[in-house]
Amino acid sequence: MSAATDRWAAQPGPHKVLTAVRELLQDRRTGNGVTVRVELTATERAQVARYLGVAWDTSGQPVTLGKLRTALTRTGDDLLDLLTRTGGAIDDVRGRREQAAARTAATIDAAYTSLTTTGLPDHAVQLARKRRWLGTDPDTATRRSDDLQHLWHALPGTGRPLAEIANTLYGDPHRLDRDHDLGRTAARLLAATTATADQAASAADTALTADQWRQVWAEHGISCDGVSSTVLILNLPLTGKAPAARIAGAAAEHGEPVWLTSRSLRADWALASGLTVVRVCENPAVAEAAADRLGTACLPLVCIYGRPSSAAWTLLRDLAAAGVQLRVTADRDTAGRSFLTEMLALPGATEWLPDADGLYEEARLEALIADLTPTSRATTDPVVRLRGLSRHAMTDGAEP
Repeated sequence: MSAATDRWAAQPGPHKVLTAVRELLQDRRTGNGVTVRVELTATERAQVARYLGVAWDTSGQPVTLGKLRTALTRTGDDLLDLLTRTGGAIDDVRGRREQAAARTAATIDAAYTSLTTTGLPDHAVQLARKRRWLGTDPDTATRRSDDLQHLWHALPGTGRPLAEIANTLYGDPHRLDRDHDLGRTAARLLAATTATADQAASAADTALTADQWRQVWAEHGISCDGVSSTVLILNLPLTGKAPAARIAGAAAEHGEPVWLTSRSLRADWALASGLTVVRVCENPAVAEAAADRLGTACLPLVCIYGRPSSAAWTLLRDLAAAGVQLRVTADRDTAGRSFLTEMLALPGATEWLPDADGLYEEARLEALIADLTPTSRATTDPVVRLRGLSRHAMTDGAEP
């Protein structure tokens, strides 16, 4: 220890160097080759050179921890002792930072582990972990995990509105809205639970569309804006308790296209008249032309109007599940081929008039209308029951 060294350390140049050295040591950067990066004026450099030497001063080289240690050793002093005398003990900033990071990681890990313990599928939780759906703040992750666990315990719902579920669970009817962080996280996680691991991973980076959002909640028994999702039908005779049955029946009597909502399809309904085949198109122009030209004689037609909505998927999946043959078509552009492929994945679905020429359905309109024109009518097939009603075996009778 040297009073002369302490006086040297108090000068502007050395003080600036030692302040930078303290920050390096606090960050556990202690090697002799570590450069002390400071901007020194000519006067400040001359002050530092009193200990580092004239050769260093004229070389223009930066200060390193090794050079500083060597210079202080020659005077019988020690760098760490000097720093402690002039500014107090070195704080292990890096160590505290690493400990804090470890605590954060452990807390976030526990938040994801709790989701798995609650019963969510492991592949969905692993995807959430990989995409950091619980966030990077430990308090946020814990709170969001708790909220998701409360939601999972409340599922499946019984047709209750999403806002009601949110208000019951969190005291806030908007907590699960699509523009709320928890709402977006919950919907993505629930979508992953009903998909395979590969499907969930491939869709994870894509935001849910409004219809996908409604479909996710519907798959878990929760009503979510059931009046905005629609599907267009023509001469699709439905029976049963669902409002869709009354709407469809009244429209079919006049050969009039009509829109059905997800809400109207929520209760039990049945496809009457022994139908075994239903055609599906993309564009309302096809349904309108068919209604104008064929009216009540037109064969049953479903129009998805672009990418299928949750209402369209509800209708098509239940028809396919009951054994109805779906003959589907769409525009042959990139978008149309995309959701045509999705619909063809339904059980028993086949492409409708694949050999007809035309990029767009309107270009194939004459062929589509001709195929919608009935050639025979069968009335002996049993009713196909859907949406919770008994599903009778179907015969191979001719379509109407």
